[in-house]
Amino acid sequence: MTWNAHRNAPAPGTVLCRRDEVPDGGVREFTRGEGRDAFRFVLVRWGGECRAYVNRCPHFLIPLNTGDGGFLTTAGVLWCGQHSAQFRFEDGFCVDGPCKGGTLEAIPLSCRDGVLAIA
Repeated sequence: MTWNAHRNAPAPGTVLCRRDEVPDGGVREFTRGEGRDAFRFVLVRWGGECRAYVNRCPHFLIPLNTGDGGFLTTAGVLWCGQHSAQFRFEDGFCVDGPCKGGTLEAIPLSCRDGVLAIA
C-alpha cells in the first residue's frame, strides 16, 4: 500500500506546521486517526530543508520511534529505535543497518512562506 492509499493519510494541501516548529537536525511526528488505523508520519529538518516520511522502518514495518516515543538522530541521519537502521534525512535512504539499501516511504511536501503542507 502506498502512503496515500491509507484511509487516514492526509490529503494534498493539508497544512502541517511552520518549518521552524521542526527542530533543526530533528524530527516531528504526526498521527492521523487512532489505534491500528492510525497513519503515522514524520517531518525531518536540516537547515532550511524538510522532508516527510511514513513512520515505518522497512525492516520489520515498525515505527522508527524509540521505546519512550522519541527519535534518534545524528548529523542528518534518522535511526530506527528498534534495530539501529540509519536513514538519510534528504532522501530516506538506509545507509546502514538490517535494511541497508532500502528507503523510507517519502510523502511529498511543500513549503510556502515557511508553512509546510502535503503537496
